[in-house]
Amino acid sequence: MSQECQSQDVTQIAQTIASECVGARVRMLNRTISRIYDDAIRPHGLKFSQMNILTVVALYGPVQPVDVGRRLSLEKSTLSRNVAVMEKNGWLSSQPGEEGNTRLLQLTPQGRQLLQDAAPDWRKAQNRVTETLGDRATAELLQAADRVWAEAAS
Repeated sequence: MSQECQSQDVTQIAQTIASECVGARVRMLNRTISRIYDDAIRPHGLKFSQMNILTVVALYGPVQPVDVGRRLSLEKSTLSRNVAVMEKNGWLSSQPGEEGNTRLLQLTPQGRQLLQDAAPDWRKAQNRVTETLGDRATAELLQAADRVWAEAAS
C-alpha cells in the first residue's frame, strides 16, 4: 500500500474518531464542566473533586475510603491524595473501622460548614451548566450516567 493511501486512510480514521468518539467528547465535556464548578467554589478553598468526596461522606459516612472511591469511580491513589489534603484542612476525619485494617471517613464540623457555605456557589455553577446544556440535555446526561453506573455496578 502506498504512503498516500495509508495517509488517506489515517485521515479518514481520524475524522471519524474526531466526529463520532463518545469517549473524547465526554472527556472534553467533563473538563469544561468541571472548570465551571471549580471556578465557582474556588473562593471556598475547595476543588470540585473534593466537594464530591465531601458529598459522598456526608451522605454515607462514616464510610470506608474504598466505598467513596467506588461511588465516585476514583482510583485509590487519587482518592488518597484528596483525602489527605481534606484531613489536613480539617474537613474530614478518619477513625479505625470495626475491622483492624480499615478506617472510616466522616465529615468534621468544619467540613459540614464548608459544604453548606459552598452550596450556593455550587448551585450557581449547576444553573450555568444547565443553561448551557439545556434542560433536556442535562436530564438525558444525568439519566445516561445513572445507566452507565448501574451497568458498571452489576
